[in-house]
Amino acid sequence: MSKTLETLGILTEVDAAAFAGYCQAYARWKEAEEFLSKHGTIFKTPSGYIQQVPQVSIAQTYLKIMKDFCTEFGLTPSSRSRISANENIAENDDPMEMLLKIK
Repeated sequence: MSKTLETLGILTEVDAAAFAGYCQAYARWKEAEEFLSKHGTIFKTPSGYIQQVPQVSIAQTYLKIMKDFCTEFGLTPSSRSRISANENIAENDDPMEMLLKIK
């Protein structure tokens, strides 16, 4: 993803901390989601009550943080119009298509 953002002129050296924040939020979100996939979203307490596992809240929190970073980098539909692409990209190249080609 970073190479595509660099090509689009959206990610530069001065954005390293913000992009690192996104990457860390992504890693923590993914870890929480993997836990949820393996263990489920609820558990029974020793006293018999059903509760939500903390990873549900953790995943939601980091997903919001990721969305906030995505907005800053123009990676949401509403924020994309605020971002200007690099002049090296031909006018007929669609930045969204370039983002979708990320492997």
